[in-house]
Amino acid sequence: MIFTRVFFMFHHIRARRKRQLIQTLAEELRLRGVCKHGYPGFLYVEGEDPSVQAYIKEIKRMRWQSVEVRRKEQEAVDGTVSSLGKVRMMDGPFGVAEVDSSKAMSEMLRAAGLAEFLQKAMKGVGA
Repeated sequence: MIFTRVFFMFHHIRARRKRQLIQTLAEELRLRGVCKHGYPGFLYVEGEDPSVQAYIKEIKRMRWQSVEVRRKEQEAVDGTVSSLGKVRMMDGPFGVAEVDSSKAMSEMLRAAGLAEFLQKAMKGVGA
């Protein structure tokens, strides 16, 4: 099994309907993540690769002023609960937590052990 994490950057995420779709789609595909709405918009999700790929496809199908995958990482795991627990960085229920500021999102990702991933994503390394 392949475990994937991805970071998107948007010109903005404002529309309530799009914000709801970001959340609902993550829940349906059993992904976890965090979204910073407003200007600019940021979105981080992680989960099993087929689900993340479907999520990327659906997000890009929506009408956005601009959307860019800034970073994507993949890791091979054997699919056991213990190995998934080692690569999964976000805890809690499936879905996307919403935050109001870049600082809050940064703090959440850093607390989850994703400081290096976030730094590379902001530089656009590894998309």
